Amino acid sequence: MTQPLAGVRILVADDQHDVARTLCKPLHKAGAALRYVGDGQAALDALAAQPFDLVLVDMKMPPEDWGGLWLLSRLAAGGQRVPALVLSGEGAKQQVKQAMRLGATDWIDKGDDAGRELLDRCVKIVGDRLEQALAAASDRLPTPIAFRIARYIRTTDPDKQLAEGLHALESILRLAATVGLATTPPAPLRGITVERLASPSMGTWFDLCTALVGAPGAGTKFKQLFSWLAPDSTARQSVQEFITIRNGLAHGRATARRADRDRLDALLRRFAHRAVSAGSLDLAVPTSMTFDGSKYAVEVLVLRGTGKPIPDRVLTEDPVVSGAVLLLDTDAEPVVLAPMLASAVAEASGTVHCLQFDGLQRSRANLSPATPLKYSRADEGDEAIGEYPTATWPALAKWTAP
Repeated sequence: MTQPLAGVRILVADDQHDVARTLCKPLHKAGAALRYVGDGQAALDALAAQPFDLVLVDMKMPPEDWGGLWLLSRLAAGGQRVPALVLSGEGAKQQVKQAMRLGATDWIDKGDDAGRELLDRCVKIVGDRLEQALAAASDRLPTPIAFRIARYIRTTDPDKQLAEGLHALESILRLAATVGLATTPPAPLRGITVERLASPSMGTWFDLCTALVGAPGAGTKFKQLFSWLAPDSTARQSVQEFITIRNGLAHGRATARRADRDRLDALLRRFAHRAVSAGSLDLAVPTSMTFDGSKYAVEVLVLRGTGKPIPDRVLTEDPVVSGAVLLLDTDAEPVVLAPMLASAVAEASGTVHCLQFDGLQRSRANLSPATPLKYSRADEGDEAIGEYPTATWPALAKWTAP
């Protein structure tokens, strides 16, 4: 029997634990992974630490008299788009209306028959979000991921869908590894050798992510990004299986199967839903900077979606270099993603493009401190681009194991 909520992660915020567990039994039977917390602050902490596909919000819980409204207001203020379903008791109609104005997706009354109704509503809410997730990701996520997801959406040939989906999965792993290397103190990583970085594969990006996520001081934004794709060992095993499938297809040892396409589609949709719901991942290229005596005002071009870069402005404590690719975070200073990412300007149109690290320009036999890194475009098109700053092998050597 198919479980309609298999793989779905649901956060339940309710101070009446026994009532909440009884109410949510149908969700557990339907395959959902449930996490229970007793107040709004604990819910915020859980959402900051782990990805969830849906939040069930009890209206009358701590803090304050109507902790559900407190939680929804904090989520809205923080730009969180995770869908929320409100659990309401008697005499809370006015609060329910306010909850809907704060962005709640739906609501139900607690009662004897609420469990079955709750299951139906959860299946519909999550199903609707997953249906929309890939299109939303192609508009809102950083360009290196958005372009690959957009190509996957456009692919209608069943024989090519699996290959494009695997390219999209690799783009997620590549960007996660990039953010991980930029935000984690450098140290040799188990299984990461010179040979693997000289010509990185999908497996290399995945192994970088799994090594970095357990490294001391691993960056919070990296861990969040990787968790949207692989929050637990089961999901990581699924990613590993797709790497094996990718290798089999590349060497002619396997053929595309519909079951694999369907599983990969589900994985990509869950990632896209979680990433879009978090609403806090942007790449940008600085173009100019001014200083007012206390902070730097930096004009940037945001690399989001599949369109042209979007002009914006950010404030920083420290100066940044024009042309560098930055990771923007509303709660922290921008992070420079060099040498894994670089930018270049198209010679004819003047459009800024993002370039991704793609190996070394020489074999290991000729490896030296002057060996330059190789880059490939993160977007589509064939317009010529001008010069761009590059880096040399020592910038990455500190991550390799003997």
